[in-house]
Amino acid sequence: MMRVSRPAMACVFEIIFEETERQALRDIANLAFDEIQRLDRELSCFRAASEVSHLNDEAAHRAVMVTPELFDILSVAKDIWRGSDQGFDVTAGPLIDLWRNAENTGVAPDKQAVEDALENVGMGYVLLDEQTHEVRFDRPGIKINLGAIGKGYAVRQASAILREYGVTSALVSGGRSTIKSIGSWTVGIRHPSRFDERVFEIELNDQAMSTSGGPDQRDPDVAECFEHIIDPKTGAMAQSAAASVSVITRDAMISDALSTAFYLRGARLIDDYPGVRAVFVNAEGRVNDIKN
Repeated sequence: MMRVSRPAMACVFEIIFEETERQALRDIANLAFDEIQRLDRELSCFRAASEVSHLNDEAAHRAVMVTPELFDILSVAKDIWRGSDQGFDVTAGPLIDLWRNAENTGVAPDKQAVEDALENVGMGYVLLDEQTHEVRFDRPGIKINLGAIGKGYAVRQASAILREYGVTSALVSGGRSTIKSIGSWTVGIRHPSRFDERVFEIELNDQAMSTSGGPDQRDPDVAECFEHIIDPKTGAMAQSAAASVSVITRDAMISDALSTAFYLRGARLIDDYPGVRAVFVNAEGRVNDIKN
């Protein structure tokens, strides 16, 4: 096997080829990584010159025409927001910032602070014009943060490049939270607290898997004060019966978004997503594997 990696989007992306070392494969991997870094430049809300930052600066004042790529991502994000009882929301940045500060200080935000943050959260305030590809925010203070879907989109696009160049067997990983197989690969889901132990294995056949919660989303050397997933509807920490949720679909962007939604809203959502598989793992490592 051959492994190639590159940092991007505040994590490490890795491509694993079934074949042994070949310069041609390394060159193809670099093309995929170049695409991931391009997406990082355009989709990050933390880069002042990105398309998303431009949208955040202008869309409360006027309609902004965006690229088809960004419009498609926002359209999917809004569909999943609507279908998940607001369990997935790319405007949840104010809440994330609020709870990140709480983690740094060790003091939970008070009710008023949460309510103030919620005033600037909601995909219902993001208006999408399918005819013109224009985006407008219906109130000031709304900001797009694609952190919960952009990594999955990057994995999807990187996988497409590998296929375009004739790769028939590879595994693309974005920070280990989202993976996409080309061909058939067996992957594992780790125990929530025994990090070296697998509780479940899945064979991916040209499929993606994304995980929310669980050890891959946490630093085992850091004691967290608060749950790191926030409910964008209530502003409170997630109250999930699962310690981790892994979602398997054909599309890495969809699996990335749905893993967050399923973690917050539970297995009841799966009936609305034909062809989706979800693996719920509780704190003791017990597995509930649900297929639709």
